[in-house]
Amino acid sequence: MRIVVVGRGNAGFISSLILRRAFPNFPITIIGSQEVPIIGVGEGSQEHLAIFLDYCKLERAEILPASLATLKKGIRFENWGSSFPDYFHAIVGGPQDFSLGSFGFNAEYAELLRTETPISEGLVTKERIFSDETSVNQPFRSVNQYHFDTYELNDYFTLKAKQRNIQVVDGHVEKVNTKDGIIGSVVLKDGSLINGDFWIDASGFNRILMSHLSENNWCSYSDYLLTDSAIAFRTPLDESGKIHPYTRARALSSGWAWEIPTQTQRGNGYVYSSQFCSEEEAVAEMEKLLNVEISEYRTFTFDPGHLKDIWVGNCVGMGLAGSFIEPLEATSIGTTIAQTNGLLQYLASYQPSNDNSRQQYKEGFEALMSNILDMIRLHYVSDREDTPFWKAQKEAPLTESLEKLLDLWKEKVPDVSDIRIKNREMHMFFGSNFYLVAQAQGLLDPQLAEKSLDAYGLSESIKDVMYKIREHHLSSPYEDHAEAIKRLSSN
Repeated sequence: MRIVVVGRGNAGFISSLILRRAFPNFPITIIGSQEVPIIGVGEGSQEHLAIFLDYCKLERAEILPASLATLKKGIRFENWGSSFPDYFHAIVGGPQDFSLGSFGFNAEYAELLRTETPISEGLVTKERIFSDETSVNQPFRSVNQYHFDTYELNDYFTLKAKQRNIQVVDGHVEKVNTKDGIIGSVVLKDGSLINGDFWIDASGFNRILMSHLSENNWCSYSDYLLTDSAIAFRTPLDESGKIHPYTRARALSSGWAWEIPTQTQRGNGYVYSSQFCSEEEAVAEMEKLLNVEISEYRTFTFDPGHLKDIWVGNCVGMGLAGSFIEPLEATSIGTTIAQTNGLLQYLASYQPSNDNSRQQYKEGFEALMSNILDMIRLHYVSDREDTPFWKAQKEAPLTESLEKLLDLWKEKVPDVSDIRIKNREMHMFFGSNFYLVAQAQGLLDPQLAEKSLDAYGLSESIKDVMYKIREHHLSSPYEDHAEAIKRLSSN
């Protein structure tokens, strides 16, 4: 079966490399123009990237210097609410034999909730989680999230695709030939004809293929999320030479600012709502925040949401062509990996008439999007109302699933079973992620945690466990992140 991917951004290459690993004998072609700019001046990943690297047998020691990557311990959220105005979203823990709890009850998290200590820094200590240090022992395994230079990462993927017998074609798609809702071929600007049996649209917001297959195919989340615009630009590294091993997400007047460090510079941006902030005002606010003059920057607008019909005929939307909620929590790469992994089982025996396969894949995708939307919306359940944006966002509705979850947590401490997992291949955030952010936003009741620990008889024994976990982390050797990057990149 001939598979053709349109779009040579990171989504196109990630999906192509996964497909090549799964189907060694399928002809795979990726089409795109090098003249089409890539969105982004820095990109972060989640743990899904580790699954992708391992599955595709891509060496971390190779991708690190090739993409000017840095290690990412998590995301530092600043000024998102009054409960914990500076906290980390990072899933950490200690050796499994230290853990206490049963039936999904996490005693360590409950103890930190009871003592009103942010979960990440309570398990590791605040000094270490906020430091510019990273683990010396197996840093590639102890940290499975990274920051990349988007352009360098794309060059690396291009090289790997060519090495793995993926045909990379430089060209613009001028015409899409369809019959009865099935794509047969595309014609490029130079007149070349490329045929295919199954197609992936990874052409970004242009949706070169999907736009020919379905109209009015967008499910908007704009009722829940007000951000719809962004500016992006680069700044030099800190003069001290320090490189933060985390993403910064700082809440501002009309949205939030990101900072993503690579080995040579920092990628910055402001995601904001155009209802409350103009482009000029966004630039001015970032100049004041960073104390810089911004002379060059990129802009883009978006309607948060996804394709209603992600698989039409013999084509699946991927990356920005299929969905985009907003940059918060770095879901872009993870969504592409989850989507492609979820697609493999259906392509192994694909026929254009396989309607049941299409339907099941769509249901899995919709569950993935619902999971991501709930997590992103959870960050905006804030007590901030100091600007028109935050007042309006506070009044915006919650999704039915998130509202039910928060109502449930008014009655009980969260456990892992509260987040329903329809398809593990196409899932992004788990119970621990929701637990951590909900606590940081002041949405969980410490008294419920105390009652639960007492009921399970763990109120005293958990203190010894917490001590051992912290000692475990403090006893592990760490080194300065910038020095670690130099050492790892030179090996």
